[in-house]
Formats: sequence, structure tokens, C-alpha cells
Amino acid sequence: MPRLVDILALLSWALSAVHAFHTTEVPPLVDVPVWSMATRNEDGSTNFNILTYATPVAIMPDRLYCLGLFKKTKSYENFCRERKCVLLLLTDKHIPYVRLLGGKSGNDVDKEAEWAKLGILSDPGLTLQEIDDNTSTPKVLPSCAYYLKLSAVGDITDGGESHDLAICKVDEMLLPGDGDYVANSQEYLSTAKLRASGIINEQGRIAE
Repeated sequence: MPRLVDILALLSWALSAVHAFHTTEVPPLVDVPVWSMATRNEDGSTNFNILTYATPVAIMPDRLYCLGLFKKTKSYENFCRERKCVLLLLTDKHIPYVRLLGGKSGNDVDKEAEWAKLGILSDPGLTLQEIDDNTSTPKVLPSCAYYLKLSAVGDITDGGESHDLAICKVDEMLLPGDGDYVANSQEYLSTAKLRASGIINEQGRIAE
């Protein structure tokens, strides 16, 4: 028969194991798609950012996305004013340009002008594109896996000091090409790839 002291020791060990937790500053390293959000500046030019806080939240009767928008940015300012954007699902081809898209603020850098320089100087295939005839629609980056035209639904929710939340309706889903491109046939860029490339850190920020 087990001794009382042995039973108490076993219970003590079990209780300590149950409560063996510690805090961490490293978030779960979940792998999520990397988007760029194209928004229209007040002068009609286009601004781009890097967005990983984009989650589908409904498919019927309308397809809805929830966006986490970082405050005090040009993208946030544009979205709140225009209440629409185009989400661009990036691919591995865009890895060299992530620092331009997400590492610099549109308040300090003209993203459209900087991108135009890339297209002129290195690859004509990088030229920004129009996706419709509406002059209020921002231009888009080439070679994306998907293009989602979104418009805000209801009020933007104050998420505190750093981010706000916007529920958006998917107005239109577009694929590149003239119909020969098969949906979901192109591998999209993910945060795991950016971490592996040393472009973002474990906190999800652009690495210094």
C-alpha cells in the first residue's frame, strides 16, 4: 500500500505540472497570406502597404473580410476617406519589394512613383496596372495571385491604440490574364516565407 507521504508527493507533482506555465513575448508563428492593400491617395495616385491582418469572416449572403488596419498610416487615412480598397494576394515574385511596400510609410514615400522607377529601370513587367475603367479605383501590382475589390460595411471599429477593424464586402474577385489563369493555381506569398527570408521578425514586423 502506498505511503501517505508518497501520495502527497505525487499530488504535489501533479499540481505543479498543471500550473507549469510562463509568459512569452513571442506570438504564435502561424503562417498566413501576405497581402498588399492598394488605396487611392487624395491626388489620385495609388498607395500600397503590406497587410497580414485580413481574414474571411462570411461567405453568404455576402462574402466578407475583416481587416486590421494600423493607424497613423497613409493606407489607413485613404481607406477611412474612400471606404474601399483592392487587396492584392502577393506571390514569391514580390518578395524583393516587400520592404518598399511595407517598410516605408506612404506619408514619407510616394509608393507609386517608387514602383514606377522599378518598372522603368529593371523590368517592364513590373508596370502598375488598371483593373477597371473607374478612375476612383487604385492601380494594382502585376503578377498577384488574386485581386479582391473591397468596400467597407458599417462603421470602422476602434481597436485601441494601434489598430482599427474594418468589415468589408467583397465586391469583385479578379484573376490576372484573359481567362487562361486557373483560380488558386499560383502559390501565394506567406509570412513563413518572409520569416525564412529574414524580411520580417518573430513579431511580424519588417526586420531592421
